[in-house]
Amino acid sequence: MYKLISGLHSSISVHIASDYLLDAFANLWGQNLELLYDRVWKHPDHVRNLYFVYLFVLRAVTKAADYLEQAEYNTGNPIEDLKTQSLVRQLLYNPKLLSACPVPFDEAKLWQGENGPELKQQIQKQFRNISAVMNCVGCEKCRLWGKLQVNGLATALKILFSVDGENNQNQPLQLQRNEVIALFNLLNRLSESIKFVHDMEPLMEKMERHDSNPTATS
Repeated sequence: MYKLISGLHSSISVHIASDYLLDAFANLWGQNLELLYDRVWKHPDHVRNLYFVYLFVLRAVTKAADYLEQAEYNTGNPIEDLKTQSLVRQLLYNPKLLSACPVPFDEAKLWQGENGPELKQQIQKQFRNISAVMNCVGCEKCRLWGKLQVNGLATALKILFSVDGENNQNQPLQLQRNEVIALFNLLNRLSESIKFVHDMEPLMEKMERHDSNPTATS
């Protein structure tokens, strides 16, 4: 549970750093690499947890591929509907993704043992509490984006809880439209975070060397 929330927090920090208000008076936006370094890069566990939550959500999407492929994507525009369905299929059955990461995350290991069912209930309860806390966020935009991503993570958990091979063949997965939207939105946000961290790696390593040896010249 901690890894999931920590990874989500790291992703949010990455997005803030990638598009930061540098000068409010001039309305100047840009990258804040110091923030990225201080909040994410200098804490190896934050980076690891970012990758962990990405693989967790990716596993949920790939495991629910059959359902997501058949889901109704109604944008109100027939052309956009077809485009959306095509993009979803391209994502779900991307050969590079399937060959590089056939089983990105084995969630079965989380539920093994006699405490497995109790652990599931605890996680579900904690996510309900987090969603309730999000209602207290003052910034309406922050509250909206925060709840959307929390809902996406809760949807990933719902998929991994309910889609369990032979154990649930008679209980088909059912997702609401807002859950599908939240899931894909979260996967997109996490993917963008991973890419930005990867792209900034040379600069982060340079800052890390300077941080460990401030007297050294670059």
